Amino acid sequence: MNAPKITDLMAIDVKCLKASDPPQALLDLLSQSAQDVFPVLDDRDRVVGTISEPDLLRVLSPSEPTLSFGPGKLIREGLIDDIEDMMMRRPSTCLVSEPVQAAVKRMAALNIAQLVVVDANNHLLGLLRARDLFKALFAKDRT
Repeated sequence: MNAPKITDLMAIDVKCLKASDPPQALLDLLSQSAQDVFPVLDDRDRVVGTISEPDLLRVLSPSEPTLSFGPGKLIREGLIDDIEDMMMRRPSTCLVSEPVQAAVKRMAALNIAQLVVVDANNHLLGLLRARDLFKALFAKDRT
């Protein structure tokens, strides 16, 4: 039996955001989707970051109770204009051509549950999620 490829295991119905989208776009996606992490694309549709609910909470939460100008105030005061101001700039990615084992090892080493799957030009192709890997591994054992 042939080893599975990343294309066999990745989710392709992926919601994403543009770096220029307003913060409200993240709130809308979070309320409409079960997806945990959203790839962020530049104006040429290349993956430039990721954003998730914890990133939003990090920006919205006050820093120190004694400070009157915490990160949450940045959005309220209009100092955060777009997703680019909030996103994680070094997304955890894997190339679609990589062996699945290499991608799984990276996920384990980084202690993350998913990787953004990209092509050689850094264009979004999908998400490789731990839950999909588990389904692929254990669905075959049910006989």
